[in-house]
Amino acid sequence: MACVFCQIVHGELPSHVVAENDEFLAFLSIYPNTLGATVVIPKQHFSSYAFNLDDEILFKLVKFTKQVAKKLDLYFEDVARTAMVFEGFGVDHVHAKLFPMHGTQHTQHHWQPIKSLVDLYFDQYQGYISSHDYQREDDAKLAALAQKIRAMPH
Repeated sequence: MACVFCQIVHGELPSHVVAENDEFLAFLSIYPNTLGATVVIPKQHFSSYAFNLDDEILFKLVKFTKQVAKKLDLYFEDVARTAMVFEGFGVDHVHAKLFPMHGTQHTQHHWQPIKSLVDLYFDQYQGYISSHDYQREDDAKLAALAQKIRAMPH
């Protein structure tokens, strides 16, 4: 089966394009979890793990994604920020997902925290990413983990 994002790039499947240039395409998700959820892809096929991309391609993808995110910020009156996620388990074609953060307009000129009421810790990937905080972790555990991670080769 052909890559669904490659089919979109080649005009074989419909899409709702919000931005495009010679190298990248941004279109509205057909499975949005919020109004304006957008997918940003390179037109060239690359496997879905963004951190395996060559730096130049990743940097260009992030730069184009930023431009699209700023368009979303401007379009939606209640959005001061748009979240970006590189996840890559839905389609094996590298892509950024943009989620307009509706209801954040009050933070546009004066930053203020927005607390999550989610009380959930993930031992395994559940098929989605969440950015909420959980319970305060023990500093000794964090120090030990940080030490082990620092010891890993680059």
